[in-house]
Amino acid sequence: MDDFLAVVAIFISCISGYLVFDLFYTGFSWAVLFSAIGGFILVHLIWPKKLDEDSAWYDALEFIFDFPYRLMAALVRGVVRGGSDVVDLDF
Repeated sequence: MDDFLAVVAIFISCISGYLVFDLFYTGFSWAVLFSAIGGFILVHLIWPKKLDEDSAWYDALEFIFDFPYRLMAALVRGVVRGGSDVVDLDF
């Protein structure tokens, strides 16, 4: 069942990625934007939970397809918590 959920999540992530591309190619639409965001959130929710016997391929796929959700979550947290105070770049 975990493999099926992973395949469905990958499919939804590809559709959401296309919707983001469509926002820039054909013009802005609120419906397309919210559909893409909803798709990335859905991918995060239905991705199977990590198990000890997962392979490195499975971990890599999880990182790749969960990255848009993690990026959106970090941006929202940065805006809510005060912007530049959250991002600390030490060189």
